[in-house]
Amino acid sequence: MSRNQLLNFCSNLMKLSNPHYLSVLILSIFTIFPSLCADKQKTEFKVTPIGRIHVDGALYLPEGNGFNPGAALSEIRAGARAIYGDWMARVEVGYSYGKIGMKDVYIQRFLKPGNHLRLGYFIPQFGIRGGGSASYKPAMITEIPESFFRTTTRKIGLMYSHYDKLFSVYATAFVGGHSLLFSVNEQGKSSGGGALRATIHPLAKPGNIFQAGISTSFETATHTRVINDDGEEEASDGYRRFSANFPTTVCKVSLLEADVKDTAGDWKISPELSFAKGRLALETQYYYMSVNRTGSLPNYHASGVYAMLRGIVLGDKEYTFSSSDSNIAYPSPKSLELVAAFNYTDANSKGSGILGGIANDYSLTANYYINKYMIARLRYSYTSVHGSCVTPDRNINTIQARLQFVF
Repeated sequence: MSRNQLLNFCSNLMKLSNPHYLSVLILSIFTIFPSLCADKQKTEFKVTPIGRIHVDGALYLPEGNGFNPGAALSEIRAGARAIYGDWMARVEVGYSYGKIGMKDVYIQRFLKPGNHLRLGYFIPQFGIRGGGSASYKPAMITEIPESFFRTTTRKIGLMYSHYDKLFSVYATAFVGGHSLLFSVNEQGKSSGGGALRATIHPLAKPGNIFQAGISTSFETATHTRVINDDGEEEASDGYRRFSANFPTTVCKVSLLEADVKDTAGDWKISPELSFAKGRLALETQYYYMSVNRTGSLPNYHASGVYAMLRGIVLGDKEYTFSSSDSNIAYPSPKSLELVAAFNYTDANSKGSGILGGIANDYSLTANYYINKYMIARLRYSYTSVHGSCVTPDRNINTIQARLQFVF
């Protein structure tokens, strides 16, 4: 280890009290560690930089009332992936709209082929593409039901994965994502729960794919720290908040919201279906959620669904299957893909008196896979909403373009 590396490491350690420097410290450790063990270990230690950049631009019709044309760097990430024998560690820091935050931060242990354990901060597997970010969404933007039902939020957890030629299972135990930002006493009481995704794919050959699956999860209520009448600290009553924005990254405009108070926790279930034949593919998923409330208060219920039809226009002659993620893989470089999608979310629960709104979205996306790192995207969407408590009834046309670089 060189003198400059040691000085940089100590300097970062002294700055640890500032959370913005935490990511720098972790990356410094990944940089120094190979030199510490290079002569002591025969197993190769390999560190690979990772990152991504999303450059977006959008036009809206009609404009105004929150929607204005413009551009944005909607996603900037940098990090590293370290591999040592059967172990892998990943650290990513993200910057978006003036905020710095941790993304994937976990340690992974590879067991026998097709099996691994993951411990850290990540998105638990839930649904067809519930374990990944917007970079890996065929329709460019996370589907509204995925956002509203909070199935793509990161949590601190332990996940076991198994996948083979016939079926896959992803089981995760977790505590709420707030645990990365606040200690347990600051939260009043941490939430916790678990998620399970199971699929069967009797057909998983190139150009001939069929998979069916189901996901379910349960999470206890969120709490905050409050001071009671006796001046003592205690946890607040449980609550859960579900929301989604209009499907665009250039302007952030609220679309749906349901603030459910006096809750014990929420339960979700989601069947899924994927099919591909040659250059055509279909993906669809249904969501149902029940939020249990305390006392005699009626439960809150919500539902949603999305479906997308994918087609390769140029390049690859057939879709392939990704066994590790249990979904239809991206086409190869130099391929052009068209994706027609529809999604519907009903956040109204008249029995509980909570009306979050109803939204529909129709979209058509063109994806050109420039090379293994770059994708150019162009998307048109028509979004309608009514009965929402956070936006007036409205219909919005959006044209959005993106150039993304992921490595």
